[in-house]
Amino acid sequence: MSTFPLESVEPQPAITSLFVTTGADVEPFDRLIGWVSSWLDGAGSVTDLTIQHGTATPMAVHGGVDYLLRAEHDKALAASTVIVCSGSPAAVLDAHANGIKPIVVPRIADLDETTDDQMQLCERLSADGHVLLATTERELHRMLDQVSADEQRVRLADSDERARSTKAFAEVADDLVRTNDTPATGERVTVLYIGGVGRSGSTLMNDMLGQHESVVSVGEIVHLFERGLIENNLCGCGDKFGDCTFWAEVGDRMVGGWDSVSGEAIMAQKAEVDRNRHSLKLLMPRLFPSMRRPLGTYGEWYGRLLRTTRDVAEVPLVVDSTKQISTALMMRHLPNVDLRIVHLVRDSRGVAHSWTKKKRKVEVVGEEAMMNRYHPGLMGWRWASWNVIFASFRLLGVPVLRVHYEDLINHPTATVTRVLEFGGVAVKPKQLGFIEGDTVTLDPTHSVAGNPSRFKNGPVALSLDEAWRDKLDPRMRRLVTLLTWPLLRRYGYTGKGRP
Repeated sequence: MSTFPLESVEPQPAITSLFVTTGADVEPFDRLIGWVSSWLDGAGSVTDLTIQHGTATPMAVHGGVDYLLRAEHDKALAASTVIVCSGSPAAVLDAHANGIKPIVVPRIADLDETTDDQMQLCERLSADGHVLLATTERELHRMLDQVSADEQRVRLADSDERARSTKAFAEVADDLVRTNDTPATGERVTVLYIGGVGRSGSTLMNDMLGQHESVVSVGEIVHLFERGLIENNLCGCGDKFGDCTFWAEVGDRMVGGWDSVSGEAIMAQKAEVDRNRHSLKLLMPRLFPSMRRPLGTYGEWYGRLLRTTRDVAEVPLVVDSTKQISTALMMRHLPNVDLRIVHLVRDSRGVAHSWTKKKRKVEVVGEEAMMNRYHPGLMGWRWASWNVIFASFRLLGVPVLRVHYEDLINHPTATVTRVLEFGGVAVKPKQLGFIEGDTVTLDPTHSVAGNPSRFKNGPVALSLDEAWRDKLDPRMRRLVTLLTWPLLRRYGYTGKGRP
């Protein structure tokens, strides 16, 4: 429904500052850009114009940019007097936070503008007065003509009105999410997220879990956009990402082929959300309005990737060994993800020593690339802080299961069974036939990133890596022990170590 009557109006004065944005969706929104362009080519007049067109065809005359960095986006929002956007919840919230009721043109799934049709949400928001809804080119032109004459039509009067509008909008959106995303739709995907510090055995756990018929193990899937789309590194199956038939099918189902999206653009979105420096904002996004748009945009991307991966594999459980704190915090907000965290712990001194080793990136083809190395003291601090944080996820309502690396090696059948059951997978003894005593037989997985050991296939002997006892500099061992002593005692790593 339209808020404005559709009577004819005389040519109006210029809009002071118009911000047009298609959002960060990967699908082109040529319809919105074309409608705005035809208005500007006709009677429309704007003093200051910012157009973010995404993957849509740019305006021939009026120009624009494909994507804006967060600081540039916020600057454009703050300066605008009129906002025209898609029906993205994040775009509407951004407009409300800046005191403006936006004119929205919803993306339509049947027009290949989105996978999640925005019309129902926009109609509800329009009916309740939270947005101005334009469903035709003529409606949009008339709305822009009228706000040219009186920009106060789209101003939220004061901070109280802004707060009421934002709260009411959130309630409408939450209501629609609850209605459309119940578990009965089959869209909710269970993700077993391996959290902890790198070099704790996460790659081995990922590969072992991936041998079960009800599991797809994707490794550190957070790196797919950089190491897969951009760098075209090797998948765990041994093929380059671009040649892997599994990931090709994921791309086809998700976006009509990976060629239709920009890895660099997605990485720019990721940088605004999925960095550990953003952890506080991800913990309490309601207190940080600037996080809502990027969280909605990149979160939608990540959620779709996980769901599509599950659907292509035709299994109920996805194992993600990313381990990063910020990724887990981000995933906690995804409505269609059933997040369960496996908190993987290893002796801090073993972790610290492992990060001093020289390791080649096997997945990088055509050049010599080495994995990062870190000072034992830094890894001791990280080990202590990250383990506290991952243990604390249960306080946020996220199921957490603590598993020790040493138990995975010494008691593989019992440990794998325990982890799979935590993920909701019933385990029959014959399904763990790949484990025989202290040897596991591993078939390739489609892990997109992780330790080089993910390329080990066939029979693999399980043995504790305790080289740190002899090879870690005694001074560094004492330093790491001092930094991590309270948790070392709590986790049973005192004396000679956990049995």
